[in-house]
Amino acid sequence: MNQAAVIAEITDILELICREHNLPLALTWVSSNSLKNNKRTLNIVSSACCVNDLGMQGFLNACIGHHLEEGQGVAGKALKSTHHCSFSNVCLLDVADYPFVDDARISGLRAALAIKLMIKEGFYRSNVDYVVEFFLPANLEDLEEKTLMDGISASLRKFCENTRTVTAPGYSVQPVPLFGSLNLNQRSLERNHEDSSEVSFSDWNNFQPVAVSGSSLRHSEQKVGEQNAAVEPVQDVDNQLAAVNGSQPTNGNAKRRKISEVWTAFDKVQENGSVWAICRVCKKRYPGESKKGTSNLHKHMRKCFRDRVRDTGQQPSPFVDRSNLMSSMIGSNCMFNQERSRMDIARMVIKHGYPLNIVEHEFFEIFVSSLQPMFEFYSQDTVEVDVLAVYKEEKEKLSKSLDNLSRLFSLTIDLQSYEDRKVTYCCLTLHFIDDGWELKKKILAFKTLAYNCYTGNLYEVIRIVLREWNIDKNVQFICTKLIPPDEQVVGELKSKLSDEVLPHSGDLFYTSCHAQVLSLLVQDGFGEIRTVLYKIRQSIEYFNATPIQRQNFCEVINRLKVQDSTMISQDVPARWETTFLMLERALELRDVFTHLEQVDDDYTVKLSTEEWEMATVMCECLKVFHKSICNFSTSLDVYFENICLIYKNLHKWEKSEHVYIKSMANRMKVKFDEYWSENSLTFGILAVLDPRYKYDLVEYGYEQIYNSDAELHLWIFRHELKRVYSKYASGSNSLESSALTTADMSSSYNPNSDDKLCGFKQWQKHKYESNTGDSHKSELDQYLQEPSVNLGMDSDVLGWWRANALKFPTLGKMARDFLAIPISAILSKSNFIDEIMKMNPAISGLNPEIVEALVCGQDWLESPKRRLTQSEDGVLEMEWNQTPLHHHHPNLLPHPHSSDHNQAAPINSEEHQSSQVQT
Repeated sequence: MNQAAVIAEITDILELICREHNLPLALTWVSSNSLKNNKRTLNIVSSACCVNDLGMQGFLNACIGHHLEEGQGVAGKALKSTHHCSFSNVCLLDVADYPFVDDARISGLRAALAIKLMIKEGFYRSNVDYVVEFFLPANLEDLEEKTLMDGISASLRKFCENTRTVTAPGYSVQPVPLFGSLNLNQRSLERNHEDSSEVSFSDWNNFQPVAVSGSSLRHSEQKVGEQNAAVEPVQDVDNQLAAVNGSQPTNGNAKRRKISEVWTAFDKVQENGSVWAICRVCKKRYPGESKKGTSNLHKHMRKCFRDRVRDTGQQPSPFVDRSNLMSSMIGSNCMFNQERSRMDIARMVIKHGYPLNIVEHEFFEIFVSSLQPMFEFYSQDTVEVDVLAVYKEEKEKLSKSLDNLSRLFSLTIDLQSYEDRKVTYCCLTLHFIDDGWELKKKILAFKTLAYNCYTGNLYEVIRIVLREWNIDKNVQFICTKLIPPDEQVVGELKSKLSDEVLPHSGDLFYTSCHAQVLSLLVQDGFGEIRTVLYKIRQSIEYFNATPIQRQNFCEVINRLKVQDSTMISQDVPARWETTFLMLERALELRDVFTHLEQVDDDYTVKLSTEEWEMATVMCECLKVFHKSICNFSTSLDVYFENICLIYKNLHKWEKSEHVYIKSMANRMKVKFDEYWSENSLTFGILAVLDPRYKYDLVEYGYEQIYNSDAELHLWIFRHELKRVYSKYASGSNSLESSALTTADMSSSYNPNSDDKLCGFKQWQKHKYESNTGDSHKSELDQYLQEPSVNLGMDSDVLGWWRANALKFPTLGKMARDFLAIPISAILSKSNFIDEIMKMNPAISGLNPEIVEALVCGQDWLESPKRRLTQSEDGVLEMEWNQTPLHHHHPNLLPHPHSSDHNQAAPINSEEHQSSQVQT
């Protein structure tokens, strides 16, 4: 049996019933052939449960972790009997009879109704039983409770009949026959009808009694103890068909091995001694005796199918068997929902980046028509409308969830300009840590701007977006990344954001992209040898102009036995690493260029000896930055090492004998000092809040960067760290802006001052001011005095804080805010907007509003996925995995000794809920 198809049908049925009757919870149980205490057991199928009230999730989780034995609870009694069971208050049951009594009481559950389903494929029954259990709203009167149970039972019968083949042709999901009336009470739970030889049951459509023989009844309730066959034929098929249609059963052979497929579309009944086959669609009658054959029935089935398809206005697919499709159509007409299918297509387009005009593709139409001929196709314009509807719906959900978070956010501003497209894309992304200490990333907006947009237009867009999401007062950490880098734009943007957009009375922590800073520094080096680079580009263009010139160049490379015989490639000026590689390769081919200058009279671009020497010296200097970008790491300790290395080289280049190297070093140092002063506090606090490093990494880095002045700068950092901590400890919403500058510190603490006790006096004054009224060590001091933690290869920093937040509550608040800063995005050399465009190339050229809906919607949609796997013991496991996109963890840095420095280690894997389904 295709258990996945059955579970999907049951899921749809429960959702419809819960929505129609406003039920808080509906569960699906599946039986197991393995016996416990000589009884079968029931396990939850979590993917086929419906939770209408979020307060019921705890009860569902309790059920998922355990099982019911046959006869336990309402579901266990429904499994054991041949009728559905109900109970007015499950909280009154004994714990031995119902293990979930306490959980039901906590969740406020009361009345429950359980019904066993019969699963059939064609005329074969499944060897496992499914029991659906419905919980009614609390505080219902007895009459209301009875009426609601009657309605649920009627709805279940209706939906089961209408979904016989909607998911997998040949399957049917039916409730077992119902004994007596639907008014069941506690006594009905304990009655045993198995000894009855002849009873009556109610027709689910009109509740008229119909007689059924004891043998047929006992067959319908036959147990699954016969485990020798996976699927077992249903006995007395003709009798069952006739009984369901209210006619007398025939006396045909009940054990035929093969039954014609026409009986999936016809009912066989006996009236006045004659056997008739009645079409389930048009109700036309044909002689049904076996000697008459089935040719006429097959002919009618094909004709009836064509008429049905013509009435719905769809073309039949030539690739699908008509009889199977007709059988599917019979059971699915009433369940099909055009609007829901339209929205499903819109979500599919958003999630997977499909083109909007996919609904107009020929083979997509063929595929959908073969699944559901009633589906009405529409144009790309309708898809756009649906995409916007999904976008607005998901935006409202995300906005409500953000409103419930009371913490500071990190905002990354990604800007990329494309001159060839005359457009600039602006992507605003929010980073935060939720109450479960999981790091989340959500794209707030993806705006399409004019290529030459002004800074004023840009910050106005940012202001509108932040106010629209109502988070303008909660953003305190900002990271900017511009491509191509532009110092002036970054400076103006930060100034306007501080003054006019973000109404903070305290600090705003800015962090610039490390890769962009390196790019700006390297451009200073290239500026010193711009003439050399120009001549190299001209030479490459000359030798690549014709195949003959390119061949001559390669022949000289081989003749001079250059180690690497590949041709030199021209750079992309906007990407400095390609320029560096071009320069490095040109130096390797210096002898080739020199030789061609002598033998090729048309080659007039010549580099002098001084220019070659200048290029060689500059290339050695810039190699430091290229190694840094090639060995890129999002690890904080490696970042500190790179900073130290750059500072050491800048100090060395300032003393170079070459004037152009000194000039380059001076300009670089001004930019790098500004970058470091802007980011040092943020990165220092992040290092302190990392239990692997704490204060040691900061101390090591400052000694490498500042040399003899390290103690002064460490003193400044400690002061700033305590100021930030004190603000969190006081419970203030913003951080004071009265920060001491380096100049202030220098005047208050000077090791070379004549007053040798000046530093001590300042230290003493600060000590007593910060500890007034508190004789105990601060939480920060206690944390720093504890030894560093070895988290192993997982480097689960957030996991450590989740476990220690109660021990360090104030530092826990700081960690939840600061560790949300996307370090990997700051340090990474990857282009986020280019990644977005590659993930969804179909958005190019679309309306900006649709582009934003597609990009944001793809990031927001958290579609559940069902996956059926088979374990070693042959048990099918249904996994329900709901994994949000881009829930990366940029601050979970790789272990210091890990060889993989290109990816951040995850905090936690998403929890996978699974339930077992017996094959």
